Amino acid sequence: MVLITLTILWIAILLFLVLYLGHTPKGRGWRRILWHSNKVRIAAATLVLAVAAIVAIFALHPTTPDEIVEARPIFENYSRTIVQELEKQGALTIDSLCNIDAPKPELAYALPAILSVYNEIVNKPTTPRLAELGETLTIYFDGYKQFKNRSINIVKGIQKKLGPRYVPQMTLGEMSHALKIEYNGKPWDNEQLCSLPAMNASIREKVDPALLMSIIRHISDFDFNYEDENHNKGLMALDSGKNLEQIYIGAKLLKAAVDTSGSIEDAVAALYPIRESQGLNTEWRKSPLKSSWVKEVLDDIQFYRNNGLK
Repeated sequence: MVLITLTILWIAILLFLVLYLGHTPKGRGWRRILWHSNKVRIAAATLVLAVAAIVAIFALHPTTPDEIVEARPIFENYSRTIVQELEKQGALTIDSLCNIDAPKPELAYALPAILSVYNEIVNKPTTPRLAELGETLTIYFDGYKQFKNRSINIVKGIQKKLGPRYVPQMTLGEMSHALKIEYNGKPWDNEQLCSLPAMNASIREKVDPALLMSIIRHISDFDFNYEDENHNKGLMALDSGKNLEQIYIGAKLLKAAVDTSGSIEDAVAALYPIRESQGLNTEWRKSPLKSSWVKEVLDDIQFYRNNGLK
């Protein structure tokens, strides 16, 4: 980009000189003198060839700007897999009219907790039917003439488990009862939305989810568009895996590091993302940057444990 700018600048200067030298008798005299100079001819020819070379390079190898990854569609897609997995497990059915193309993650993430409350309160629960999952969540409980106090208990249980940002309402019918839930809080950020994938990846690989989340925080700060100095991109700045895949790859790498390291500190140091001039085999405790990074990761583990990642 700098080269192109300089080239354009010199072309502009050259054009100005040509126009200036051609409009005055004195200028025309200087032009004749310069034109008979071999140095000037060589310089002009070199400039023309340089411009032609630059044009050819960009024509044969056009550069395209890096694609910006939008986080929200990624989590909407992940939310859809949550619903599909619940249906696969038989925990719910999806109504034929229910559109789950763009589910609201804040509601989809709450589905397992909502179903858990329902199954705890109802003695003989029927399979819930998901009717809506967009800006609102609607679930039908079919086959009940009366819910009696169970509807009140379900609403209270959901409020207790999910908090005041979730507003549940139960509508009673003759043979079906509808639970409608709205989320009135602020949209979750990437850090909050990464917690469930991190938990699932940690369960799969048998590693500490709080540690995994802390590592992601100190690598990319949960930015899908993060790029390190080695040009590795993503949540964990890996050379493989896209978007949420890097969480699962990172959990596997963490598991391998924990199994082969002498301590949790050594395991964390093995995932340090920056290639230092000393080399990868340098004892990490001798590196101020790496040792400080390891300490910061370990210090933040308790924060995530306090927020339910255990």
